[in-house]
Amino acid sequence: MTRKEFQSNFRLDIKADQHYGYPDFWRQSLDGLKILVVALFISSALFPARSLSQAPARPPNLIETLNKEARATDPAGIRNYSQDLIHLLPGVRSAGAAYTDSLTDRLATAETMARHGNRKLISEIEIAKAVNDLMRQTGAPASLKADLNSVEQARNGWEKQMPALISREKNGTYCYPGESVYILETLIENVGRLPTPLSSSGPSVFGAGMPPTRVHLMQYYASHSRTDIIRLFNDMAKTMGI
Repeated sequence: MTRKEFQSNFRLDIKADQHYGYPDFWRQSLDGLKILVVALFISSALFPARSLSQAPARPPNLIETLNKEARATDPAGIRNYSQDLIHLLPGVRSAGAAYTDSLTDRLATAETMARHGNRKLISEIEIAKAVNDLMRQTGAPASLKADLNSVEQARNGWEKQMPALISREKNGTYCYPGESVYILETLIENVGRLPTPLSSSGPSVFGAGMPPTRVHLMQYYASHSRTDIIRLFNDMAKTMGI
């Protein structure tokens, strides 16, 4: 086929496509593809892969608020601090407002007692065990698990930004109850993250940038009763002595 014949046939194909409306379909498909690319780009910017030794991205006001609240010594201030920490836990609101309030009260009591030396602190090993028990009870894959090193890295990652909340310098390998809840939540956000996309074709639209542990827990909570969810949180709190 000569070049002139090819160009002539190409023009005829375009006219036929215009008659049957194919260009509109192509334009819509391209528009959809552009939207998908932009969404994936924004997601990768908001949720970059990172190691546990790097503090996860959080709004600066949240970091400042929690660090300031960690300095509170009065009962009302400690309860506000405890409430903000409990609300960070994925799925806790699914257990209902009454249960969330009771868990907040339990944490506030444990925090107050620990600061006055009236109860034991929580070890890094107990925090890792709480995460792993949660993963085991919800049927998570073996890759979603924490160890002592990941807890140490999480505390190290937050120590400079939140010196009032992270007590590693004072307590070594032990944590105050509120600190243990924050580190627990940090592990949930980071355990199982990969430094590369989840597959060679890139992440799926649903899971783009979303922590795999959070995805797993969201799916579990959506398919189980409030009673099951409360049992999980009670077991997790019991492991940490809250």
